[in-house]
Amino acid sequence: MQKITNQQKRLCLVFLILIFVVFTSMMPQLSLAQEKKTLLKMGALPSGSGWYFYCTQIGAVVSQHSPKVDITARETSGTRENTIRMSKNELDIAMSEALVSYEAYRGIGRFKDKAITNHRLLWNSATTYMHWAVAQDSGVKTFEDLAGKLFNPSTIGGGGEYITEKVFGLLGFTPKIYRAKLSDAAEAVKDGRIVGFSYNGTLPTPIFVEVHAFRPIRILSLKEDQVKKVSETYPFLVRKVIPANTYKDVPEAVTVGLYSNFVANKEIPDDVIYEVVRTFWKHLPEIAKAFPLVANTKPEETVLHATAPLHKGALKYYREIGLKIPEEAIPPEAQ
Repeated sequence: MQKITNQQKRLCLVFLILIFVVFTSMMPQLSLAQEKKTLLKMGALPSGSGWYFYCTQIGAVVSQHSPKVDITARETSGTRENTIRMSKNELDIAMSEALVSYEAYRGIGRFKDKAITNHRLLWNSATTYMHWAVAQDSGVKTFEDLAGKLFNPSTIGGGGEYITEKVFGLLGFTPKIYRAKLSDAAEAVKDGRIVGFSYNGTLPTPIFVEVHAFRPIRILSLKEDQVKKVSETYPFLVRKVIPANTYKDVPEAVTVGLYSNFVANKEIPDDVIYEVVRTFWKHLPEIAKAFPLVANTKPEETVLHATAPLHKGALKYYREIGLKIPEEAIPPEAQ
């Protein structure tokens, strides 16, 4: 076996010292690169909901693909809590919805005299669909036929109830109101105590599938002039169609729906929000693989149906991809 000379030992030692010096000289740059990542606290929804999974997917995908941002999702009770906590700087970005954004920014409705003026829009996602369902054997075929009949406007205190009251009041529909939580209303339809019930959900909504299997339902359909009147009065509600056979043998129904959305505190730096928005849209197909409901979401829907001003960072992105921005979507700080 060949003997290692003292000179070879010295050369090895010098080589090891050089490696150490080079590696340690790189450490500050590595640490600095890590420190440059901005950490954002995201308000999600209750952990049992599909939307919570959507939020966590956004956080994971954006954090993975962006060298500048890390997002951590935090469970909350819902969109209203998210909006309030974000206004107090307890959250940086959050899931919300078109109705909450509309009222919060303007200080109306459930935010009366408590306007949240630092509320800024990032993007709109999938919509929910208002279902106004009645039993097929109830004899009710139109909204006007509900007059004087017992009908549940949706679960007590929920968004569907709030929307139903606004739409019915505007269009002059006059059922007798039966207040109940969703499961109790469904049972009341099944046993014939009330003619129908409503809920604002995705397609298909499980509670309607369940009731339909027990007692076939009909989804009431709005007329086009009624939809126009509703959307003009309440811009957070947009025309939607529940396709035929969403519920077995139930015809198509024209209704209104709400966009879910993502919002941010206006104080978050523009370059950070630009990075979040750009990364979200670039990698939406990856997010949609895990949460197909958002697969067909388009950037155009955000600017056309904005119910609060865009964040300046988001505004930069949408202008960059060539979208025309309506005046009401441009934030005061960008005008």
